[in-house]
Amino acid sequence: MQLKFEREGYMLLRELSIHEFAAQLASRQPAPGGGSAAAVSGLLGVSLLEMVVNLSLGRPDLAEYADMLVERQKGLAVLHKKLEELIDRDADAFSAVIAAYGLPKATAEEKEARAAQIQQALRQAAEVPTEVARAALESLEIGKSLLGKINAHVVSDLMIGVLLSYNAVTAALLNTAINLPALRDQAVVAALRGQIHVLRTAADELYKTVADEVYSTETFAVMRMD
Repeated sequence: MQLKFEREGYMLLRELSIHEFAAQLASRQPAPGGGSAAAVSGLLGVSLLEMVVNLSLGRPDLAEYADMLVERQKGLAVLHKKLEELIDRDADAFSAVIAAYGLPKATAEEKEARAAQIQQALRQAAEVPTEVARAALESLEIGKSLLGKINAHVVSDLMIGVLLSYNAVTAALLNTAINLPALRDQAVVAALRGQIHVLRTAADELYKTVADEVYSTETFAVMRMD
């Protein structure tokens, strides 16, 4: 049985205006929360990288990279759609946890069914953010592949897109981590811990590679912390 907790005034979060989404995020409602915010961060990162590609395609000085840029454009479009969907999927996953905790528990049978549903909902709430993290990690990989192959006037946008994608990975994995202590299946916990380590390590390495190259230039030297 899949529980769905109807958020107050339910509608697709991805169809809200920025003002409306921010108001829901700031409200007393438990969802949307950090997981949806992570997906939004990832979506913004992908969107900026899409802009970088769009402003680089068609330039004579970048003609040798045209085919690669078109491929990256296609990949980013897929990630764009996926992250839009994950904004809502994450909110729905956490809402299902709330709904599961609200199930009746008057009898032994009800308690058993409630406990099982809570575990199922918690697992989903822990797994969905890993999808956000993986999508944002793909965005980071694309950002790295664009270094030196884009319009020089949008390098700052590339770096911001990478930064937003990196933050999305970190934020999403925090939402996975917070659900682990309540999960009883230790095999699932171990697998999710492993995913957190792999995704976080890969994101750290990718972000550092891009930041080191961008900040090594005279234009962005002021951003270096050394």
